[in-house]
Amino acid sequence: MTIRPLPTLFITLVLLGIGLTVTSSFSDPETLPPISNRIILIRHAEKGFTPDQKPKSNDLTKRSWFERPPWGGGPPGGPRGPPGGKFPNGLSDKGRERAQFLRKLFGNESEYDFGLIFAAPWSADEKETERTYATVAPLASDLGLMVDISCANSDASCIKAIVDDYAKGSDKDILISWKHRELHVIATALGANNAITHYPDERNDIIWIMMDGAIVEKRTQHCPKLDDGRIDEGDPDLAIEKPRQSLLAKLADIMRFGGFWRSVLSKELY
Repeated sequence: MTIRPLPTLFITLVLLGIGLTVTSSFSDPETLPPISNRIILIRHAEKGFTPDQKPKSNDLTKRSWFERPPWGGGPPGGPRGPPGGKFPNGLSDKGRERAQFLRKLFGNESEYDFGLIFAAPWSADEKETERTYATVAPLASDLGLMVDISCANSDASCIKAIVDDYAKGSDKDILISWKHRELHVIATALGANNAITHYPDERNDIIWIMMDGAIVEKRTQHCPKLDDGRIDEGDPDLAIEKPRQSLLAKLADIMRFGGFWRSVLSKELY
């Protein structure tokens, strides 16, 4: 009889440890009660310098510090700001053009019916020119709404609390204009189990539509001139991600995996 339990047991323990580590690294948004309101998440319009920043040029494409590295990626939160200066915090001419277009896209004559709008200006005193606020301010004015900026310097749980309270008394749509690297975090906090990848770095035109605890659709704004040539069909940035596997499902898989190796061990031992 040949007994070789140690190598197999070691492999089993290592693989189970990896599985438990991966499992513990994810939150489980499926345990959150879904919000029935339609939630629209957008990135702010194209950025530019605010008047008080007094740039030499408002054309960001000419600034080497804005360019992404040739291998892609870049630092967390996007490209670094200019050496010795502030990162552009307002809207460019294109950004202001997009903000005006949103008045039509999301306005009173559109398919949307907003009752709550969020933005995240760094400073309430300078909100009028700040990019997330300036993107939706013209629309909010048309709709007779105040832009909620109370969560600008808070984590996603702040938005979650306000949305939960709002949804108790209204079924109107909710619009969130935010920094792109945080949109998937906000969507997850609101219960979406398929908001895994952050909003694309190179785009300002994509709309995420969330309902009943999931991102159900992604579409482009089709802003004239700015989005000419964009085709929704086949656009990889508009693909809906598969839901995260729940914590219980992950544990069940690990247990089934462990059962398989127990059967292997028993055969080797006996």
